[in-house]
Amino acid sequence: MGRALSFGLWAVAAVILATAAAQAQPVQVPIDAAAPEVHAAASPAKLLLGGRFTLFVTATFAPGVEVNLPEPLPLGDAFEVTRRVSEDRGAPGGRRVREWQLDVTAWELGDLQVPPVPVTFTAGGHAGQVASNAVALHVDGVLGDVIDDPKLVRPDAPPIALVGRDRTWIWVGTGVLAVCAAAIALVVVRRRRKRRIAWLVADPGGARSSLDPVSERALERLLAIERSGVLARDGERKRGYADMADAIRAYVGARYRIATAERTTAELVRALVQAAPVADRARVEAWLERCDVVRYGGFRATAAEAGGVLADARALVLATTAPRAQEVAA
Repeated sequence: MGRALSFGLWAVAAVILATAAAQAQPVQVPIDAAAPEVHAAASPAKLLLGGRFTLFVTATFAPGVEVNLPEPLPLGDAFEVTRRVSEDRGAPGGRRVREWQLDVTAWELGDLQVPPVPVTFTAGGHAGQVASNAVALHVDGVLGDVIDDPKLVRPDAPPIALVGRDRTWIWVGTGVLAVCAAAIALVVVRRRRKRRIAWLVADPGGARSSLDPVSERALERLLAIERSGVLARDGERKRGYADMADAIRAYVGARYRIATAERTTAELVRALVQAAPVADRARVEAWLERCDVVRYGGFRATAAEAGGVLADARALVLATTAPRAQEVAA
């Protein structure tokens, strides 16, 4: 009986030791659980052949995870990456966000897609890779839509004997008429453009003739806000301020090729440090802060104050449209 009792005690001890050893083994977390969330976007989404656009790649990841982009980046023959920069910032819940901004040139025509961008990461001594979404683009030719099919090109014709005639004065007269027609057309186009710009800025004396499509789109949005009457109505004036802020944020993002969505005013101004002259940054910051005190600070603006903010928004667009010689602050 003593031997049986001893054997039972040894069996119980063996079970306890086996249970402790099983509990001491570390739990292996799958590498996929630490994979970052990756998103890609492009601005602008429509451009000309050989034009440049900015590809934004954003990775959101947990502490202890390292993320990076491969070099070179496999985007295919249709795209050429000329420059890239990155920026890190905090995110809710202790997570981190890294945003890459890549200057890319498009070398093919039509409706294209930037392929998914691979993002490599390491976590807990293990490496992995995730891919972003594909980004749609439309690339136009400089001369518009043309048929690029060698089969449709007329073949070379054989030489044809021609009777020599002196058509010098005919060509001279044709050239003079063409020059006159071009001059008249240029005058008409300039007058129409000046009238359109004066209409957009509601100030014929201060309008510039050098507005580009980015500025015209911003001025059109500001004019639509003014005509809607939302700034004149007390109950809707705050929404009018939000609409103006959205219009200027979209203009700043397109003008300086930066991402403006989901950024506070301070974050947006920091992003402009490497992209805009000091004077332009000061204008953008001052104007956005005037909107923020109404949108978020509870300040109740009058209709006259709202009209002044709208006029200053137009002035900001005009002031930042012309090329500038100032150095961008480091």
